[in-house]
Amino acid sequence: MAFKSHASGIAASVYLAIYSIFFAFTINIVFRVGWRSFYTALAVYGIFRFSGQLCAVVFSVLGYTYWQWLVAYLVFTAEGYFMLILISYFLIAQAQEESFGTSWIGPSKKDRKRNAELATTKLGKLKAKFPIAVIFHLLLIPANVLIIVGGSQLAGISIQDANNESSKVHTSKIMRTAGQSVFLFQTVAAIGFASYCYFVEKIRHINIYTIFAVAPFITIRGIFGILSIYIQKMNYYDFTNYTVEGLSSSFVTYEYVLATTMEFVTALGYIANYYIRANRKKGQLEKVHLMEEVNDTDEPTLEKKIEA
Repeated sequence: MAFKSHASGIAASVYLAIYSIFFAFTINIVFRVGWRSFYTALAVYGIFRFSGQLCAVVFSVLGYTYWQWLVAYLVFTAEGYFMLILISYFLIAQAQEESFGTSWIGPSKKDRKRNAELATTKLGKLKAKFPIAVIFHLLLIPANVLIIVGGSQLAGISIQDANNESSKVHTSKIMRTAGQSVFLFQTVAAIGFASYCYFVEKIRHINIYTIFAVAPFITIRGIFGILSIYIQKMNYYDFTNYTVEGLSSSFVTYEYVLATTMEFVTALGYIANYYIRANRKKGQLEKVHLMEEVNDTDEPTLEKKIEA
């Protein structure tokens, strides 16, 4: 396969293979635990990123003339980041529920219904109907739309318009900045909620530790999302990043180190969460079986002592 953009083609192909393996792992987990878990959201993330990398490979082969593939890549990338933020809130809510039996960040439908019935004011009923996790989910949707629409506006724009900073360019920057800022805010807020659970509510749960472990990576991803709009060497829509050999090596490095790799490390942390929990559960079950075996072997001995 000949790439018109050699550097991006190689990077996109490598991560296409990586996300194929990642998706296989997530599907395996979903089959084990069932689809009604945050691991399903992780599998959806795998689909988005795999699709995005496939579009990136096609774009690297065909070149900028077929900019629609670039737009598709950016859309799937935005959707992937969107899913990672949502998973953070799922993890926090699950930690609270398993520690206290309920969660004020993301209560179950049953708890939300009960809270609405117990509420005596309109504000109380509104809070019961729209807990924090739901509100943040609703905020992410328009932010996601702003990023996608803002990026799509510049697809296929002429070099002259881009250099002249036309109104379309300014509008795109404003929309993308607003969307990426919400994403970053949501990311920092999730880390803040996890910190509150740990330091104030004294929750010692693997999910909270997972949030702390991936916090630097997903935060860098969010900061890069904003910087890439204004820093020339990080911007997909800056024509100076396109050379005779395709996308410049410096741009590809920024994109795949500060965005793709940061996301992937975060996603790996979420997958590790499953295996750590599974190993702990297995260890607890083995301990229970061992205690049962000890009790079974001790009982005949006690009976013999009684008979004696």
